[in-house]
Amino acid sequence: MPDTFMGIDIAARALRAFQMALNVTGHNLANVDTEGYSRQRIDIQQTPPITFFGMRPLTLGTGQFVNTVMRVRDQFLDGRYLQTNYEGSRLSQLSTSLGTIEGIYQEPGPNGLQSSLSAMFDAWSQLSANPADDAARLQVRLQSQLFVQRVHDINAQFAQYGKQLDGEVNATITQINAIAKQISDLNIQIRSLSVSGASPNDLMDQRDLAIQKLTDLVDVRTVDHLDGTKTVYVGSHTLVDQFGSYDLPSQYDANSSTVTDGTKVIQIKGGRLAGEFGGIVALGNYQTQLDSLVNSVRTQVNLLHETGINLNGTTGIDFFAGSVGAGDLDLSQEMKDDIRNIAAGTSGEPGDGTLASSIAGVRDLPDPNLGNRSVMDYYANTISQLGQESAYYQNGLQTQQAMLSQIDQQRQSVMGVNMDEELANMLKYQRSYQAAARFLTVLDQTTEDLISQFGR
Repeated sequence: MPDTFMGIDIAARALRAFQMALNVTGHNLANVDTEGYSRQRIDIQQTPPITFFGMRPLTLGTGQFVNTVMRVRDQFLDGRYLQTNYEGSRLSQLSTSLGTIEGIYQEPGPNGLQSSLSAMFDAWSQLSANPADDAARLQVRLQSQLFVQRVHDINAQFAQYGKQLDGEVNATITQINAIAKQISDLNIQIRSLSVSGASPNDLMDQRDLAIQKLTDLVDVRTVDHLDGTKTVYVGSHTLVDQFGSYDLPSQYDANSSTVTDGTKVIQIKGGRLAGEFGGIVALGNYQTQLDSLVNSVRTQVNLLHETGINLNGTTGIDFFAGSVGAGDLDLSQEMKDDIRNIAAGTSGEPGDGTLASSIAGVRDLPDPNLGNRSVMDYYANTISQLGQESAYYQNGLQTQQAMLSQIDQQRQSVMGVNMDEELANMLKYQRSYQAAARFLTVLDQTTEDLISQFGR
């Protein structure tokens, strides 16, 4: 025979189960806007039945119990999201870096290097037409000084942005290591609860969100363990394992996109860190091209100017000073001291403008050191290359963002809280709770009647 109070036990279990279901629903609704939250679902299962023996065996159910409260996630979509996210972050940083370099050049426009370079050659052309005119010589010096100043401005901004990128790399690595420590701490908490049979869903959400933020910074891969912990790798480096976190080294080589501790070399392929490395490499390339342009202008103009005889009757004077690169480009001291030291011809005659004409022609003269391109063509190619690179990474970023948005929508359809669904569940569990309470009331009344009958 079933126990007299078996029905009360069934009703009590139902009340506890539906109360738990309402709590889970309420928790979902409370976290509808919480970043990284995964909606939770209650798993209600039957309790083991009991078999009674009479004239023949009779098996009766004993109700239900809450087996677990689980997170609703799709691991495949999560993996795709992380991979797409760190690639998108790399492209975003590269696009930003190239956009910054474009802003430094300020091309096209009146403040660009092309404008000042062209104005300098125009001044030489005007001097060739008026070789005895001091005003024309003054214009040559003025436009050349403006060209030098623009070169210095670009060079200084390149150096400043290089320092900024170096600081950003160090800050990114520091942030990576801080997030790794956070993931390790969550691993410890999750393991201590998991081994007792609990489901630390909220802690797992926090850990997954931390890993997601980590992919903003660097490419990672993860491995799940039976104790609930995760191991996180960056290339060949174990960033987090079951026992702790291990800092990513801060010594880096942007050209190879690697970091090293002096013993092992770790390849960085994605995330903001890889983008910062790419930005440093791009900046170095455009710095080299600026140096090559300046070296060509300085060398060609000086070689010609040294052959001229100025109005003071002297020859063999350099027009530009400096040795290599854009950093030390300047007018020679003789040009600064006296505009009559500017040579316009090779004969020393006041009306000789042949040298000035030759220097003006440097703008169109092919230079083997520039790939047989003239300085104007070389610079135009540099700006064109920069624009193409910037557009390439910008288009790649837009494509990656579209993919990321699509994957995130798919993820949110699985893990996100749907208000309508939760409100429907709340109503369902409320009615179920009321039914279980009503069932308990009926059992209570029946038991009271039964006791009353036996008590007579």
